[in-house]
Amino acid sequence: MKREKVYLDDKNTPLISYYLSKSGGDNRPELERMRRLLTRAIRYELTERQRQCLCMHYLEGMKMKEIAATLELSLSTVSRHIGTAVKKLKKIARYYER
Repeated sequence: MKREKVYLDDKNTPLISYYLSKSGGDNRPELERMRRLLTRAIRYELTERQRQCLCMHYLEGMKMKEIAATLELSLSTVSRHIGTAVKKLKKIARYYER
């Protein structure tokens, strides 16, 4: 099983780790293309706050309530940022999946 870490910034700080693995057929080129696409989308298509909330929730495993307290935002604002970010990423992935 081959695993590859993916970094979102130029300093090689792991904002997101994404693992590619060989499963059944050889779909690595397609997975790599989608990984690059989503990496760019997270970096350039999300607002700083959306990216921050998304990473804290999904990568650091923080609960939305903890994120709200840390960033001094309301719980509904954090929820909205995460929801909007996920919708944007899904839309971008669906568009390029064709």
